[in-house]
Amino acid sequence: SIRLALPGLTNQKDLIASFDFKGKELLINGVPQKSGGTENDFSENLIYQLKAEDGSIKEYAIQIELIPEIPHLYIQTENDEKITSKDNYITADLKIDGKEIHKDFEGRTGIRGRGNSSWALPKKPYKLKLDSKEGLFGLVPAKKWILLAEYLDGSMLYNAVPFKMGEMLGIPYTNHIIPVEVTLNGEYQGFYAFTEHKEVKEGRIDIGEEGWLLELDSYFDEPLKFKSDKYQLPVMLQYPKADDMSPEEGLAVLHEVKEDFEKLENLIFDDSFPRNGYLDLFDHFAFVNYMLVYQLTKNSEISHPKSTYINKKKDGKYNMGIIWDFDWGFGYSNTQHYRLSTANSALLYGDAPGTQFFNRIMEDPYIRAVFKVRWDWFRINHFEELKAYVKAYAEQVSQAYKKDHDIWGKRDSTGDLEKDLDRLLTWLDARAEYLDNLFR
Repeated sequence: SIRLALPGLTNQKDLIASFDFKGKELLINGVPQKSGGTENDFSENLIYQLKAEDGSIKEYAIQIELIPEIPHLYIQTENDEKITSKDNYITADLKIDGKEIHKDFEGRTGIRGRGNSSWALPKKPYKLKLDSKEGLFGLVPAKKWILLAEYLDGSMLYNAVPFKMGEMLGIPYTNHIIPVEVTLNGEYQGFYAFTEHKEVKEGRIDIGEEGWLLELDSYFDEPLKFKSDKYQLPVMLQYPKADDMSPEEGLAVLHEVKEDFEKLENLIFDDSFPRNGYLDLFDHFAFVNYMLVYQLTKNSEISHPKSTYINKKKDGKYNMGIIWDFDWGFGYSNTQHYRLSTANSALLYGDAPGTQFFNRIMEDPYIRAVFKVRWDWFRINHFEELKAYVKAYAEQVSQAYKKDHDIWGKRDSTGDLEKDLDRLLTWLDARAEYLDNLFR
């Protein structure tokens, strides 16, 4: 049997095959075949019969598999200017070929680098700022968009898990992940994940103009920030933005946030925890949903903490979210640079601020009980659906997989997408089994 994987076809009918063979003639259903000339319907498997000079026949089953194409972004900066800054936008033309899956687009954009440790990697992540709001790929119209480079993930599959899981759990403001290919200034850059910029506004992180978005991150590199009193959490104010306030206004808001956040922190730290009303300030259901995603993906970013977000509407409770940044997920080792190990070990480890703070919350018997019930519900109703989605996502990225490796190397993948997929699904099964017994 011969299996052919072909990209860019709308169907398998009316195809003409080119071939070489040794023998007298090649037939399909008794009809002689001419290389580059005979048209056939390959929507079903075809049997080629190769007849030898002595009259003997050998049969070959031919199966055509269509590889779906994914959208392609073409970005051309003015005068081929290189993108070297995370602060300054460069003007560029953006063209999106939606491959008849999504709408095409052409327009002007700014482009700059983004990320912390990811910006130092060979394959760069980018932030786009369009001249006008556009609903790219059917998403809510906006100006700012993100291209995740997926450099640490050679399989290009891992982000499919948390963001789909967040959607299944109904976690507010969960990003969408659109697999795309990118060509920058005429040079093919490989596979990227296109997603929304994490910003406070209607249709994105919609917490209102008077809400707060906090980021816990050990990089501690925003202008408005503080270390919390009890756990020394590195808290940075992402919204309201420092650029939108005078220095005096910014400090006043920061003081208000610090005082309010530490009311919650003091209750969690206190000997009276958990029976001291801390859940009057903290949404337990949002926390459990958040921890389900981080536990299944074993995303250790929360331990440092890094890229850990908490939002709060005016006069509302603190909510975990958005979910973001899974570079250190799935058993990633920053020293050995491999993944998918230790599926049966604890997420929160060591004595880092994030570990101490979130482990303390997980000590609450009520939180543990809700977590168990919610996990059992997800396990029964959505876990197999999640794995099916990952399989479909793997099919989407299959065309770009090898091309990306040709440029950037295999990284932590096997170099075989089917093996990468099987490895991930096996790990998820093992991780799910670990969670089945976590709070029994």
